Amino acid sequence: MTTRLVFFLSGFAIAIALATLKGGAPEKIASFILLCGLILTIALQGPIDGRFVSLEWGVFIVDVTLLVLLVILAFFAERYWPIWMSGFQIIQALSHLPQLLIPHMLPQAYKVIVAIWAYPMLIILAWATVRHQARVRMLGSDRSWSDFSPSSREAGHML
Repeated sequence: MTTRLVFFLSGFAIAIALATLKGGAPEKIASFILLCGLILTIALQGPIDGRFVSLEWGVFIVDVTLLVLLVILAFFAERYWPIWMSGFQIIQALSHLPQLLIPHMLPQAYKVIVAIWAYPMLIILAWATVRHQARVRMLGSDRSWSDFSPSSREAGHML
């Protein structure tokens, strides 16, 4: 296992654990989305000797699916950070396109272009969780969902 992979997986584990244990509902959902994305990316990558030589269709499909899920989360969450995370995921999904346009692109370049965007997303998730905890300490609670989200309307009917 390379040093870069150990560094990434360590940061990933910290961000996911922090969001899962200390985050509000949006942070927990995002951590689940990212964890599923990592597992599916690993499962759907091509064989190691041919990895990133051509378009990694499985990874591309996972990235587009994550994008859709993060945009949905951004639409309903009473937070700004899912918008930023969705923006980075858009870039990550679009990062596959050069491989279609430049088929002779070096596999290492393709791999780095696609993978680099996960780092700021983990930082955003960890920071969002810390900010959530600060709001809970300061205000006593932190609203998770916007007024027009289905979960917010259901909660209003229960009152």
